[in-house]
Amino acid sequence: MRARMAAPKREAKRMRPDDIPVLGILRQALGYHSDRQRVIAENVANANTPGYVPDDIPQSEFERALSGAQTTRRVTLNATESGHIQGRVNSGGSGAWRAMAAPDSETTINGNAVVLEEQMVRSGENRMRFETALGLYQKSLSLIRMAARGPGA
Repeated sequence: MRARMAAPKREAKRMRPDDIPVLGILRQALGYHSDRQRVIAENVANANTPGYVPDDIPQSEFERALSGAQTTRRVTLNATESGHIQGRVNSGGSGAWRAMAAPDSETTINGNAVVLEEQMVRSGENRMRFETALGLYQKSLSLIRMAARGPGA
């Protein structure tokens, strides 16, 4: 009888939150709103800079990245044995947003186009959307943790 050779140890592939589509989309939303808040903060910081025109990251940038992620995401086989067909997960979305000039409703004599009230409204709306996406992300993770626990745990 031949001695049986021990099979090489394989590391178990760990599931990442981005492997679940809804969590990947929520992470993109959090990144978008975080970057947009940074741009709004820069606008407020330059409220007295002569000739400064405020920037904003339009919602269309996020929607473009989101639609790209939804249309190009293909799930295929993942090879765990040498005889398996190779496969990969291709996720679209770039996560890089382009800030564009978005002058407010008024321009001062020195050419500054930042209206603090309008920037504060944008900031408040952005913060609410960020907190909504964060809450959904946290609830989704807690549901996954609850499902992963054994009965009676």
